Amino acid sequence: MKTAEKIAVVDIGSNSCRMVIYEQSGAALIPYFNEKTMAGLGRELSETGRLSPSGSELALQTFHRFRAITASLKIKNVRAVATAAVREAADGPDFKRRAEEILGAPIQVLSGADEGRLSALGVSIGFINPTGLIADLGGTSMELRPVEPDAVGESFLLGPLARSMDSGLSYEKRRKTMRKILSESAFVDQVTGQDLFAVGGAWRNVAAVHMMLRDYPLRVAHAYKMTQADIENVIEASALAQSDKLTREQLLGVSKRRFDTLPHAALLLKTLMEQLGVEKVTISSFGLRDGVAADGLEVDGASGLLDAVPLFLRSTPESRVFGRELYSFIHPISKQFKKSETLLRAICSMADAGGRMHPDHRAQLVYEQVLRAPVPSMSHSERLFAAYAAASRYTFKLVEDPRYARLLGLGAKRRAKVLGTAMRLGSVYSGRSGTILATAKLAIKDETLTLNVDKDYSDLVSETVERRLGQLAGLMQLQPRLVIA
Repeated sequence: MKTAEKIAVVDIGSNSCRMVIYEQSGAALIPYFNEKTMAGLGRELSETGRLSPSGSELALQTFHRFRAITASLKIKNVRAVATAAVREAADGPDFKRRAEEILGAPIQVLSGADEGRLSALGVSIGFINPTGLIADLGGTSMELRPVEPDAVGESFLLGPLARSMDSGLSYEKRRKTMRKILSESAFVDQVTGQDLFAVGGAWRNVAAVHMMLRDYPLRVAHAYKMTQADIENVIEASALAQSDKLTREQLLGVSKRRFDTLPHAALLLKTLMEQLGVEKVTISSFGLRDGVAADGLEVDGASGLLDAVPLFLRSTPESRVFGRELYSFIHPISKQFKKSETLLRAICSMADAGGRMHPDHRAQLVYEQVLRAPVPSMSHSERLFAAYAAASRYTFKLVEDPRYARLLGLGAKRRAKVLGTAMRLGSVYSGRSGTILATAKLAIKDETLTLNVDKDYSDLVSETVERRLGQLAGLMQLQPRLVIA
């Protein structure tokens, strides 16, 4: 594995100015530092045609801080981009010049097409081979385009700041305006049944509110799915919050800064889904900034996951070798798990995560760590499966957190426990050594699970190894057999 390098991305948006510093190694991009200021550059753009004076000053103050951080960390790869507000404002060029002097880096003012392309690139590294449409909502504009890298997209002035004049209208009148604007889209009635990926903080906030309303415990926005009915629940909660104090406090508790734009974001998402004829939307935490960081790199969702896991876990060279050999060890029984090769390889890379943790707590710590790992290309069900398997590698009797018990079916839990127990068998036999683990192989034949061990390594077969083999065979409803070859 290559040494991780740092890339700083400064995103100057209509609503917020954010800097994300990524650690990049191979195809992996793991957030190292993430900070934003809600400057509201585009707050007055629709009325004045210029950037907000107070927002501009706050943004420029923020850039002094960003410059100090990148200088202290000796980051030379600083990629700064500005979106619709700077692009549309009459004083955008002057603001760009002042900002570049402070940041010490050039700023690329993105066109709508640029935004769409980079958001699509971000989504493409957040999922494995995604297809369908991307809708990226910023403060001023919404970009709509297919995921494919060479596709042509569209840009609409449908951000909450661009439509601030509609805030006093009824929800139905606001939706009528949205429908009229979206009727010009070439994608209307052309994408029925395809996937829709929603990008942007406003739509992540819609997902966060929905999670709160349904008491959903896994508060990870990426890959969270919502139906039109789910979004209607958020719209109804937004309406109720205008008169009901408790509901208002609950929604403010999710995101105080995005409370005012919540109705617009939810109404727009529901209207967009209706116009496009799609029933479900998938939230993508990967978008424009990730695309800016990935631009020019050889990255994709599958490689990103496999490279991100050891980077996130700070794996040693030895543990990385062990993870690869562990996948080879479990491969003969991999059909049992009904999961992709990429996910199984990633889980095997996670198997050594608790090796240096206290034995009384490592299973639970690994479980929580895997659930919330900032890595791409895992759905929520895959995260739960991976966490259950990684924790089961350390204990045969995992005491599951009751908050998550209902999120993963019994069949999936059994398969995850089988995988965890198989990884535990490999770990016990080899002493967490990839070189030693290569001397043992699993096989299934005639209702028997066989562990074949090279005769030169027969001394490694202990009572504990035989017991772990028996546990694994029992879970698989097979008979255990040990063969010294």
